Amino acid sequence: MAVSHGKNWTSSTNSRRSLASHDPKPKNAEGSAYPQQSLFGRRKGRPLGEDRQAALDNRLPEIDLSPAINQEKQIDLSAVFGGTPSPLWMEIGFGNGEHLATLMRRHPGTYFIGAEPFINGMSAFLMHIKDLPNDKIRVLMDDAIKLCRLLPDKCLDGLYILNPDPWPKTRHHRRRIVSPENLDIFARLLKPGASLIMTTDVPGLADWMVTHANNHTAFTWQAECAADWQTPPEDWIPTRYETKRANGADKMAYLFFERKP
Repeated sequence: MAVSHGKNWTSSTNSRRSLASHDPKPKNAEGSAYPQQSLFGRRKGRPLGEDRQAALDNRLPEIDLSPAINQEKQIDLSAVFGGTPSPLWMEIGFGNGEHLATLMRRHPGTYFIGAEPFINGMSAFLMHIKDLPNDKIRVLMDDAIKLCRLLPDKCLDGLYILNPDPWPKTRHHRRRIVSPENLDIFARLLKPGASLIMTTDVPGLADWMVTHANNHTAFTWQAECAADWQTPPEDWIPTRYETKRANGADKMAYLFFERKP
């Protein structure tokens, strides 16, 4: 699966502009995810309709990673997929799953892992892929970091984190999915040259993600100029959240990082 998304993402320290003017080590940036907990907030919203409930009951067990997680040991991806999954991409917090489902349709030869704790989101995703085969998709309706800790080294060709919860209150910043501890985990999972792709419409969170990822020794920011992070790539798949301009948001930051060799 191509990772260029229609742009030249070659890094250039001299020509690249900073996303925002901010202290490279901002206050409250120390620390990261809570030691044994990185999933917060509610898990279910509106009652499910009959079709969505049926998708959870019948389709989810066929692609569910929970049994592998419950063994509490490193996951054998070949056993999970019935063969070596390559290339393999992951999306953390896929919402209603329209982005992940479209990726599956565009790249039928690619394997995918998706994590979404929200029951309504998982049921929506299962409806999106009801006409697709199960062989190249596995999902977890639980904490993505719990899953990441059990995945083998250098197993991912790319990782998406799109519009994560900003946790705007200062005392909640350690709940953010992008943290020093979690970036260590992502760096372990991503192959050299693999992509870490993040988006947000929250300026403070964009600064946070760029600062932490750029300060991490394993990642290189691929933007050369402001347009590279202000403009979606030509083949970008917009999420439902992005399309509806939630909470009046009208600007997204598209942050492409590469796993260093």
